[in-house]
Amino acid sequence: MQLTDDKGVVIFSTETPGQAGYSIRKDSPAIEMAMANDYYKGATFSEKTGTLSISMVKQFGFNGHKGVLAVNQPLNTDFLTALASRYGIEDPRLLGVELAVYSSQKNNTTAWSQGINQLSGPKKFLLDLNSHDAGKVINRTALGTGIEQLDKLLIPALGFEKDGAWWNYLPLMHNKELIGYILVCKPVPSEQSKFFEVLLLGGLVGFLGGLIGVFLAAKIAQSVDAPLRFLVRRTQAIANNKQVIPPLEGLSGDWLELGELIDTAVLSMRSTTQSLKIQLNKQAEAVKERGIIAEQSTQQVDTLNRQITTQAQKVAELSRHVNQAGRQASVLQQQLDAVLQSSTEGFLILDQYGNILHANPVFLNWTGATEGEIAGRLCFDLVLKPGETPQSHGMGQAFAQHGGDPHALINQFYPEGVVFHRGGDKTYPVMAHLQPLSGDDGSVIGYIMVLRDKSLRSENQLLRQEIVSMLQDNVRGPLTGAEDSWHAILANARNTMHPSVGQALAELHLHYEQLVGVVDSLLMMYGGFVPPPATPKEQIAITRLVADCLEEVTPLARDRQLLLDYKTVTGLPPISGNREAITGILRQVLERMIMVTAAGGRVRVESQLRGNEMRIGVSSSGPALPESEIAEMFVGFVEGRHSQDTYGSRLSMYLARNNVERLGGKIWAESEAGRGTTTYFTLPTN
Repeated sequence: MQLTDDKGVVIFSTETPGQAGYSIRKDSPAIEMAMANDYYKGATFSEKTGTLSISMVKQFGFNGHKGVLAVNQPLNTDFLTALASRYGIEDPRLLGVELAVYSSQKNNTTAWSQGINQLSGPKKFLLDLNSHDAGKVINRTALGTGIEQLDKLLIPALGFEKDGAWWNYLPLMHNKELIGYILVCKPVPSEQSKFFEVLLLGGLVGFLGGLIGVFLAAKIAQSVDAPLRFLVRRTQAIANNKQVIPPLEGLSGDWLELGELIDTAVLSMRSTTQSLKIQLNKQAEAVKERGIIAEQSTQQVDTLNRQITTQAQKVAELSRHVNQAGRQASVLQQQLDAVLQSSTEGFLILDQYGNILHANPVFLNWTGATEGEIAGRLCFDLVLKPGETPQSHGMGQAFAQHGGDPHALINQFYPEGVVFHRGGDKTYPVMAHLQPLSGDDGSVIGYIMVLRDKSLRSENQLLRQEIVSMLQDNVRGPLTGAEDSWHAILANARNTMHPSVGQALAELHLHYEQLVGVVDSLLMMYGGFVPPPATPKEQIAITRLVADCLEEVTPLARDRQLLLDYKTVTGLPPISGNREAITGILRQVLERMIMVTAAGGRVRVESQLRGNEMRIGVSSSGPALPESEIAEMFVGFVEGRHSQDTYGSRLSMYLARNNVERLGGKIWAESEAGRGTTTYFTLPTN
């Protein structure tokens, strides 16, 4: 193997690993051909070594550098010997086949397999080729008559016979130039000796066959003619029902057995005739029984007709149901059309390649075109990227079939775009969503593109800000302001109220806390900030809290065949905080780690004290998550960037992050190939 730069200078060679810097471009024409044509495969001749080789040469490039990689297999004695041995092992018919290589550049036989050294004739032929033009010697037909058609008719085989061996050849070409031959031979006996051997053996066998035939003919005539005539006469007598039948005592051997078989056949014929009479009587009785069965079948047919009538009535009833379902489907289609017509969003129905099949009035109003004018256009001809213009992008051609990969449309999709009015005086910035439509076999058969006007989105954003402000000022403020009063009432309930009243107050306070939690969740999801905790802090034993959370998620881990365990250190102090909030955080993280762990794996919880913080880690045994997933684990669900089936898991981790930050801690995730994924969060101890 040789590696050169783009000028043919050797960078590395397996023949001389310690040497480099010399040029082989002139010595190896294959290098020159690979540089011109990018690739070469075939025979080559090295002026430097004087050997023929089979070479594969390929041009390559990497980081702006170019070069050539050449792999050469020299056709030397070791290679030819191994190849001949392999042929004999793989196919017994090729056992004894030997190989040799002749170089036209040197007019010399450069190498042959070692088996030729034991064959004086083939070895002499190869040595005679030296210093001669091999083409004049080996380009000949089998008989050497000079008439190719005649030789192929008499001996339909490739090659020729020379010096006690049958020879064939394969020319080695380099750039349409003959550079040598691969010679194949196998020892064969002399044609003349084989001809005389076959002639002598055929004459001897023919003479012996004639003598044996005459002798056997005489014996057969003597031993067959008399018994055969006797059996013919006896058989004629039996056929004529004569009273006197010649006995078989005069026969012996096979003739006696043949006579007994004739007698047995006659008796068998007579018994067969009697059996036929009996069968005829049985057939008559069977006809009567079939008549009875026919009457019974007629009755069964009548019963079947009644059943068919009943089934026909059921089919008619089913047809009415189908018609009713069809009318309901038609009504549903009309309702869907009404929704598309009255929607404030633009809809495009696309085929699997992104060609427009249908558009609702909103989109047609944006473009100022009719549905017939945009049908068949590529959707990206009308929904442009921000910053593009119709002149620079091109409007496309109607009903031009854009083919290709159905999945390529998703790769070209972008969540924001601009729709230009055909008059050029209006533009509509839009938010885009692309939903694929799948067939029964799971293949993509089309898409629905939903386009939302960003100006309307801005109005919705203002409305959402007003709702968030109302939730914070008019709902959460009064609720959290009553927490001190609730705390005082519950503290005195044990001494001043009946136990049943105190229990009712405790349950009512639980509903109050749940209501505050719902409002806080809404503010975190839609307000974009973390509300301060409303409930008072309490002393929490972290080991007990982890044990309770593990018990809650045990059924989920059992269904996924996972092992749960807890690793901690002794003497952990209690922390001050909201138990319900911390429990919710840990449970959400545990459920997420369980869902990303492969079956048969393990999920572990570890807790330890680091300064004034309690650090809790939940680790998964694997597989590891990609860096993109780790980076976006706590950002929540972003429409147009995340798939819809991940909405629940992304929302839970987003809420977990907000709750951790509201309690004064922080949360993050780490992942490493071969070691799985770990989610950490910290909480202040007071």
